[in-house]
Amino acid sequence: MSVRTLKFSPLPHPLHKIAALCLFLTLLSAAQGSCRRKVPGEQVIPATAPRSSAFLTEQLMQPRFQQVKTMRAAARVYAEQDGMAVEAGANLIWIRDSVLWLNVKKLGIEAVRALITKDSVFILNRLDKTYSAASIHSLQREYSLPEGFPLLQQVLLASAWIDPEMLLESSVKDSLHRLAGTNRSLTADYRIEEGTFVLRQETFLQQRDSRMLSLGFGGFKKIPGFGTFPYIRRVEAYSPETGVVRLDLEFSNIELNVPDSYRFDIPAHYQPVK
Repeated sequence: MSVRTLKFSPLPHPLHKIAALCLFLTLLSAAQGSCRRKVPGEQVIPATAPRSSAFLTEQLMQPRFQQVKTMRAAARVYAEQDGMAVEAGANLIWIRDSVLWLNVKKLGIEAVRALITKDSVFILNRLDKTYSAASIHSLQREYSLPEGFPLLQQVLLASAWIDPEMLLESSVKDSLHRLAGTNRSLTADYRIEEGTFVLRQETFLQQRDSRMLSLGFGGFKKIPGFGTFPYIRRVEAYSPETGVVRLDLEFSNIELNVPDSYRFDIPAHYQPVK
């Protein structure tokens, strides 16, 4: 990676056109869009009787993919905001506890390259020849994330983010186990499948600031030697600054623990976004 000395600033207005997972910042030229893209339904083992909150919490806290240190994948991205929609391809490289790198292509042309580290977010807009640099805290606030890089990492691996100070109660809702609770600033809701006890959805609500983030997981497939992994992410976020942002992400060609490298250079002629 090669970057110039940069002054961090809040995420600029053009980023209101993006959907960012956790994973995933893309700055795309939005086209007049359609309704939410449909994803085929899946068979789910129904929950018929509640499990204890301690049991379900223990299941969610089970270490998943701890042996995975790196990931390389291709993906299709479907994003919506303000009545606009866009579809694009993406390539992703993740290095545990360190880096999330992403490039996004439209019609075979790279439109955006992004780099997220534990404390920073860098974005190149190839179409406009501009760049932005922001702290990870700006990303947290813009997209209602209760935590920064650790949460993005857990979303990538479909692991639950749980505040240890949160008291959770269990029930059954919509044929899934439900764990729900609150602390002084955040309400959390987790939906868990019976039998496999995989996380199907987690939702965070910051009532004081009217911020919401919902993450759904589907398309579970076995990766030989690593276990079952969800290839689909569905994200919906709301904040007063961005309004409603929706994102569907479908992975393909996943490679785990394969040595990889990435480039992130800011060309000298690129202008900062203010």
